[in-house]
Amino acid sequence: MTRSVTSPLQLTAAAGLLDNTGIKGLPADLTAALLAFNSLVPIQYLRTAIDNFAAKTYAADATAATLLSLQSLGAANCPALGDSIPAAYTTLTPVVDPAGFTGLIEQTGNAYLGDGDIGKFAQGFMAVQGYLGTTNSFIESAVNANSYLGPFFTNMNDLVTNNIYSVNPDLENFGVDLARQGNLVDLSNLELYGTPAGLLQQISQQGKIRGDTLPLVKPALLATGLTDANIADLVNDNRYGLLNPNGLTQNEFDQLQRLAYNAMINVKDTALLQVLDILDVTTPNIASMADLLDPVKVFPLSYQTLQTPTINGPIPIYNGPESVSSAVAPAVEVNLPVNNACDALGKIIPQSTATANKAIQVSLQQISNVNNTTLPELADTVLGNTPQSWDPVNEYTANSVVAVPGTTPTNYRAQQDVPPGVDITNTAYWAPATLGGLNTMCGLPLIEAQTTPVDASVTSYFANSVATGSGADGTINNNDVLGTALGLTHTECLVSATAVMQSLITAGALTALTATYNSMQTAASNAAMQGFIATATGQIVTVVAGYPTEVATLNTCFNDMAARLSSEKAYQTQAAIDYFNLQPGEKTSVLALVQNLNSYGPQTDVGGPNNFLTQVADTTTLTGQAMVGSLRQAQNQVRLDAAGISTAALAIPADAKITPPSGVDLVQC
Repeated sequence: MTRSVTSPLQLTAAAGLLDNTGIKGLPADLTAALLAFNSLVPIQYLRTAIDNFAAKTYAADATAATLLSLQSLGAANCPALGDSIPAAYTTLTPVVDPAGFTGLIEQTGNAYLGDGDIGKFAQGFMAVQGYLGTTNSFIESAVNANSYLGPFFTNMNDLVTNNIYSVNPDLENFGVDLARQGNLVDLSNLELYGTPAGLLQQISQQGKIRGDTLPLVKPALLATGLTDANIADLVNDNRYGLLNPNGLTQNEFDQLQRLAYNAMINVKDTALLQVLDILDVTTPNIASMADLLDPVKVFPLSYQTLQTPTINGPIPIYNGPESVSSAVAPAVEVNLPVNNACDALGKIIPQSTATANKAIQVSLQQISNVNNTTLPELADTVLGNTPQSWDPVNEYTANSVVAVPGTTPTNYRAQQDVPPGVDITNTAYWAPATLGGLNTMCGLPLIEAQTTPVDASVTSYFANSVATGSGADGTINNNDVLGTALGLTHTECLVSATAVMQSLITAGALTALTATYNSMQTAASNAAMQGFIATATGQIVTVVAGYPTEVATLNTCFNDMAARLSSEKAYQTQAAIDYFNLQPGEKTSVLALVQNLNSYGPQTDVGGPNNFLTQVADTTTLTGQAMVGSLRQAQNQVRLDAAGISTAALAIPADAKITPPSGVDLVQC
């Protein structure tokens, strides 16, 4: 048995990644930008001072509070002058070794890349992909819900029942009526619903009679003037069409149907019992074969709640006992491909019955894929099962379910074996039963009241609180969550900040501050360091006041970088990922990463897994090249599959014993 397949490129990538090669460190331009900023003289002095103080190389009175003050110099007014985290970003924590905000950027980027451990990289990356896949599916669904489902949405009950509730909201009685109809209707041929031809065709199909009908029914048909050939035309649906150019015209076919209906009125007694038996119809009070075309007769429990669709929602077919609403015919005509369909059928069977049948046809056609099911299966779906009618003279075994028409509840389950003669009201033997059919939103008034698939408050929440990424519709991508590893935002901002800082140094604006930072390196005590911090704080205030344009640029740069780190951390918190507490030396995630290269390959959008992995793969190594090659192969596979020319040569089965693929041409150089 084939357990999995791996391509040669994936196998190569796996070997290298498991051996801890193939992933680059931080991008060269980010590394250069960090080095340039940290090489500025005042920043060099400050970082050394922080490292020395953190190492507690002098008096034991050094405190965490002093260290935090040292790491927060300028945080409130110009963080760049103290290489500190802007004060507004309270979720970010200062670090040492390397020190400063730039040290946090460096540490974070390295953590995303595994910090030298590809197992950690794989753990984090795979977890991020899971988070992105799940979150983005909800974002896109929230965007699409009302536009995709909205044009067809009437209410939530219709939606969750595939419009069966729209056909008849009295699901229990509707289900019982359907169950008793047996195989009366062919749901794959709803065009002939409620017509004499449809009924004759169903009898022949269920009775396995070719080109004819039941012997007991045939005399009545012949008595109206139909011939054997006419009967065959009705049973075989011999109507003119592209595939049947010699068939009857619709008018000729309908004339035969009219004669057939007249005959059905006279099919009673033994002949009718045979029809009911073949169709498995158990509906009570069917007096003639013609009654099988009358919704009032075949839906005795639920016909008054039957509905048909309109552009403004479903309307009742009947507005009283056996009375079809005058609004039905115009609504039905809009939904049928043939003009005056109700009137045409009304020339064959009674007009009110014809209109009702066409309305039911249209209503049933709302049910997606209804043509793929049968009437008994539909009944089971609606009702839960098809209980037998209760008969007090019968005995029943425990757990038997029976239906008692006209009672509430309708269905009962035997609590033990029931002897003949026990009344349904005897609670020692019978208990009301819920059959487990379709559920509705009954008792959920807020859901039932919705006029759109998703409430505006829901779409608003997703749009404003979840769809916060840089992708289409606010979807979140790898750049949003892991962008620091690629130098996004930071490289550009550090280059700008370095240039402004250098201009301030050249102008002499930082001379005093630089001297203070220099003295901090050899502070002899905690108190001394606190004094230097107070001095530096005042000097930063002076720079801020004297150079507002330069300070504004520096603040924009540091705020942008802090915003990125803060946003990335927020996404990672939502994904339950802590990049600084991943399991070292872990290998399973590495193998999972390699196996998923096939699915990542086609995802070439900016910030997608292909785009991200291509940038971090170390293509100076065989491993990195195999990773990129696997991603490219996956794109090719999609194209080959689409053209129907995929090949087994692209993958190696994981079976212990394999047979090489056939039909692979070997090309020699």
